[in-house]
Amino acid sequence: MSRIALFVLGTILQIPLQANAQETEESDRLQQLEQRVKELEQQAKAAQTSPSMQSSLRNSHFSLYGSLRPTLEYQDKADDVWDIGDALSRLGVKADTEFAPNWHAIAQGEWKIRLDDNGRFGEARLAFAGIGSPFGQITFGRQRPVQYTLVAEYIDIFNNANSPFGYNQESPFFVNNALIYELKLKPVTVMASAIFDGNSGGSGADTINVGAGFDKNGLHLGAAYLQQDVYANANRTGKEQLTGAVISYEFSSGIYAAVGYQAKDYEFETAVNRTGSTFDSALAIPFANAYKLKLGYFWFKDGIEDASSQDYDGYNLTLEWQIAANVRTHLEYLQQNNDQREDDTIIALGIRYDFDLNWEF
Repeated sequence: MSRIALFVLGTILQIPLQANAQETEESDRLQQLEQRVKELEQQAKAAQTSPSMQSSLRNSHFSLYGSLRPTLEYQDKADDVWDIGDALSRLGVKADTEFAPNWHAIAQGEWKIRLDDNGRFGEARLAFAGIGSPFGQITFGRQRPVQYTLVAEYIDIFNNANSPFGYNQESPFFVNNALIYELKLKPVTVMASAIFDGNSGGSGADTINVGAGFDKNGLHLGAAYLQQDVYANANRTGKEQLTGAVISYEFSSGIYAAVGYQAKDYEFETAVNRTGSTFDSALAIPFANAYKLKLGYFWFKDGIEDASSQDYDGYNLTLEWQIAANVRTHLEYLQQNNDQREDDTIIALGIRYDFDLNWEF
């Protein structure tokens, strides 16, 4: 047989051998892939049946949220001052676990981020835990008081750490050592709270705060009453009583209006009693899709008739631009006229960046 014939015959015999080798290699790879898939399925089943996974995450919702709110401020006081400010930046976590039908364990922690103080982080705004049920919600710890939740929150629409400006001077934004009960029977909400601080000097509740709200079709009516004992060096020196009410309404056009008023009674053991008040109004007018004009008028009166009085009134004008769903900028003009001190004029330019990340288990 010639060399050419032998070469052709050898080539023909090698073709099926190479094909068989390729088929064997592909079969091995397929078996390896199937084995890996089985291993991953077993790992997933093990994670689902893990006791630690079930006990800590099952039927739970977790949220990590925050808001960064730096401002550039010009303050016209005794000396003109330019300063970087902060409009209450914060970082928080919320958790909710359903342990029985309509029964939830809830917890929330929220901390300040001071962008005007080297980015300092850590002072608590909120720190509480509790139980929610068909019969209401009860929570323990540092929380928003009833007075703010039912009254002040509806006039707190401005991009300023001192908003609402009348309420701000002497009324509570957060309370420590608080026990709060809340029951929602739509459209009515009823709340009651007490503060138990063993270091204050009292043996029982130091503060009682109760209130109710009505919400329907954009309308909110709220009223609250707060009574707290006043101590100095663990000795009771008197008590303060705060009665407040608010009405707010959001029109179908997006226009929002709110008015809030509080009467405050100061009762002292050895000094003359007096009566003060706070007033806050807020109006928000949206226009051109992404813009909003906000206006407000406010006052604070402490009932003091001499030079030590902290009385003031003023107004606020703010223009907001909603750049994105979670980002907005604002330009604010604030004028505060003080009865016994120099007036305050502040112009501020700021940005607000919000985020909210959520997980369901």
